[in-house]
Amino acid sequence: MSAFTPPLPLRSETPAAWAEAALADPEALLSDHAHCEKKAALSALTLAQSFSDHPRASVLLARLAEEEMGHFRRVLEALQGFGWTLRPDGGNAYAQALHRLAGKGLLDRLLIAALIEARSCERLWLLEQAAAGHPVLGAAPWLAFLLELERCEAGHALSYRGLAEERFGAQARERLDWWLDREAEVVRALPWRSVVH
Repeated sequence: MSAFTPPLPLRSETPAAWAEAALADPEALLSDHAHCEKKAALSALTLAQSFSDHPRASVLLARLAEEEMGHFRRVLEALQGFGWTLRPDGGNAYAQALHRLAGKGLLDRLLIAALIEARSCERLWLLEQAAAGHPVLGAAPWLAFLLELERCEAGHALSYRGLAEERFGAQARERLDWWLDREAEVVRALPWRSVVH
């Protein structure tokens, strides 16, 4: 397995065995990821409203939301292509745990978004490595899509971090340091399931 460097310095590394566990139910995995992409699009649109005084940031977030919606559609198409249905949204325990720790301000919302995208990037990379031999998700087009998703999530993580630093400066860097510890604690406390987080 090649080396991986996450877009943010995550303080809890997901073991490679996680991906094998996640691939045990690929229909659940894809359903969960579809819901994650939809929520990521909605989150970006909501955050765009907080930058109404900053047109460049608003456009960046609108583009990010558009990209997430495109991924949502493509995951739905993949489910359909495999003959599977979109399962109900079971909620995202990871994101919920992060939001329970957050303050109500924009800084925490931006940093949580950055962390979620960075963790998604790491997990998608692990899935890409493990799926190569998978009987369903091992096809070249699907592996290429995982790589595309991984790279997009990395870019999104850096975009959210950049917006936080532009708006809040040194305070954003200090708060991110705190959040990296909290995120690692949340990740270590969650069981492995057929979900990205």
